[in-house]
Amino acid sequence: MKPSIGWSMALIALWLSGCASVSTDPREGGLAGGIKGLSTGAYDARIQEREDRLAVLRQVQGELETERNDLEYTKAQRQRKVAAERARVRRMNRDIAALNQRVDSLSASANRNDQRVRTLRTRVPQIQSQSARLQSDLDALEGSGLGDSEADLRRAQLEQQRASLQAEYDLLNQMSLDLAR
Repeated sequence: MKPSIGWSMALIALWLSGCASVSTDPREGGLAGGIKGLSTGAYDARIQEREDRLAVLRQVQGELETERNDLEYTKAQRQRKVAAERARVRRMNRDIAALNQRVDSLSASANRNDQRVRTLRTRVPQIQSQSARLQSDLDALEGSGLGDSEADLRRAQLEQQRASLQAEYDLLNQMSLDLAR
């Protein structure tokens, strides 16, 4: 029996020497690596290392989630600002269009007013000239002392012309006041 004990001892020694070179990675060590990993605490250390890495990854994921939420909030704020600016631009464009219409209206009005001014400038001297002739005709009739119907008729015509000139002068004066506004 001695030889069998010797063989047994040799096998155990061989086995133990094989365990010394066995990896603690469960994918590579086989049964001997598994026994060695359990007995040395390498599996527990490996599990703890992986749990620590998982905790770090979860923390990074949480930080990234927070950053994503912040970015979405910032994006939403900027979109609101852009929408507000677009609304302001639309209002400004409407105001510009209204102003353009007002300028066109004023331009047309100015053209009418320019025409009125030209009319006033040409008509006023004509009225002054007619008024001066009327005045001299009235002066001539007044000095004649004639009481005949022809002179009375001429006087009535002259007074009618004077009234017509006065009405036209009043109208032109009113137009000039309107233009001054």
